[in-house]
Amino acid sequence: MSIKLPFSKNENAVTPVLGVMLMIVVTVILAGAVSSFSGSIDTKDVAPQLTMSVEAKFSDSHITLNHLGGDTLAKGNTRIEIAAGNPTISGYVNMDNVTFAPESMYLRPGDSATIEFIQLYSYGTRAYFVGDEIKQSVNMGTPFRITLIDKVTGQTVYSKQLLMNP
Repeated sequence: MSIKLPFSKNENAVTPVLGVMLMIVVTVILAGAVSSFSGSIDTKDVAPQLTMSVEAKFSDSHITLNHLGGDTLAKGNTRIEIAAGNPTISGYVNMDNVTFAPESMYLRPGDSATIEFIQLYSYGTRAYFVGDEIKQSVNMGTPFRITLIDKVTGQTVYSKQLLMNP
């Protein structure tokens, strides 16, 4: 004769409940890991985007940059690099020699900027850029590169190779 006790070992309902509980725990742990990882990723700043025209005239003793459209440039956040020669030598223009007009601190669409240089006539006709971070000369008729760099992001905003015109 078999006697049935009120607390028999019928475990049919335990397995599905434990399975669901384990799936919920795993999902919560994965969600926490993904949230932790995505919160630690740094976002990159984007450099200003713009269109410009540039002209270098030796007779005027300056390079003219015309802002044709795009984002506004802040003078304090901009570096201008001049690169010339073979091998290429570059340096950063002293921003005291750069004039933004009509407003002195910002370059907006329709505005212009001028970069002043010294005229030299020794060893050929040369434009000479001098400052704390540059001692660069560019011979008239020789190609050189001008690059505008955003200080905040370190990215190039504008770059062009041009000739020093007479």
